[in-house]
Amino acid sequence: MRRLKGFFSWTAFSGVYVFLYAPLLIIAIFSLNDSLVQSMPLSGFTTKWYAAIAQDGLLRNSITYGLTIALLVVFFSSIIGTYFAVAINSATGRAPQILLATVVIPAIVPGVVLGLSLAITFRIIGFNPGLLNIVIGHLTFTVPVVTLVVLNRLRTLDPSFTQASMDLGANRWRTFWYVTFPLIRTAILAAALLTATLSFDEVVVTFFLAGTDQTLPLYIWSQTRFGFTPSINAIVTLIGLISIVLIVFATRTIERNVQSNKSSDKKL
Repeated sequence: MRRLKGFFSWTAFSGVYVFLYAPLLIIAIFSLNDSLVQSMPLSGFTTKWYAAIAQDGLLRNSITYGLTIALLVVFFSSIIGTYFAVAINSATGRAPQILLATVVIPAIVPGVVLGLSLAITFRIIGFNPGLLNIVIGHLTFTVPVVTLVVLNRLRTLDPSFTQASMDLGANRWRTFWYVTFPLIRTAILAAALLTATLSFDEVVVTFFLAGTDQTLPLYIWSQTRFGFTPSINAIVTLIGLISIVLIVFATRTIERNVQSNKSSDKKL
């Protein structure tokens, strides 16, 4: 019975990972198939669909446009999210809970609701669909990510560091730049990697805010409606692998940050 229970437990555990990663594996296999038809059995092995990415102008433009948006979102969300985290960590009383809830609520709103409400708001203001609208829309759910990650790091710091800096005559800005920032920069880096992945892969909010230019997810979605070449499989495989690497690296960075903080606390 123990062996039987162990077998079913291992099967259920493995089934979750198969369910999560099997679609990416299937797409990767078809990206190496020497045929335009997406079916089994495979016709042969080829890497021409990866080489075809560089020859597809619309695909290249969508990648460049998506990367531009992701870089802008990472830059602004890192600054704004860090500012919110420091402000929330410095607040007293019930203010931290209220401020944190205000920042996080937009991130848990369904994408359709968020995208539609932003599109209507931008239309009333007079903003034309395009880059600016998409960046602002992505900030609504990436800023909370940065805030939570950085805030978690700030709450593990010894407050005596900043208190000693200010007792020695440093103002809040110099204290942050020379004392707090070096201690939280790994958390900011990890949050930036996560926000880059979230922004580049976002579909629903981007769909409501995009103009004539398309990001890569929107381009892929439009191609699936009318049929697409295996080069789409190739770029999806690359993006999936890069996203996994970024997420793993960000997670490991956060873990090392927590472990280093624990070891420093023990020394103190």
